[in-house]
This record gives sequence, C-alpha cells and structure tokens, in this order.
Amino acid sequence: MGLLKLLTFPLSGPLAVARVVRDEAERQLYDVGLIRQQLADVDRRRQLGEVDEAELERQEEALLARLIEAREFHRRREESQASS
Repeated sequence: MGLLKLLTFPLSGPLAVARVVRDEAERQLYDVGLIRQQLADVDRRRQLGEVDEAELERQEEALLARLIEAREFHRRREESQASS
C-alpha cells in the first residue's frame, strides 16, 4: 500500500495542496466577520474624508454582495453537512 501512495504522489500531492489553497481562499472570501470589518473600515475612511460618497457606495455595494454570497455559502455548507 505504501508503494501505491508513493507512485501516486505526483498526482495526489498537488491535489492536496490545491485543496488547502482552495479552503483558505474560501475561508477568507466568505468570512462574514472580516466582511463586516471591511464595511466598518470603509465607513470610517469616509468619515475621515479619505473616501468620497461615490467610492463609498461602490465599495459598500461590492462588500454587501460578498456578505450575501458568504451567508449563502455557509447556508449551503451547513445543509450539505446536515444531509451527510
């Protein structure tokens, strides 16, 4: 069995690395707390005059879309785990 794993490592190794990278990217992209923090940061920057209203709206719209997507991602993940 060990020899089989060794022979398939050129395929399984990069796949395992790709899974880790994907999981970390999803964790960062769908982190609801991080998205809320980014929304607060944009608002703080607007209050300091670093961001104008148009830029605030553009960034808020993008972050709110990510927040909705993140909530949907977590809902689907919970449903798939519940059905497993």
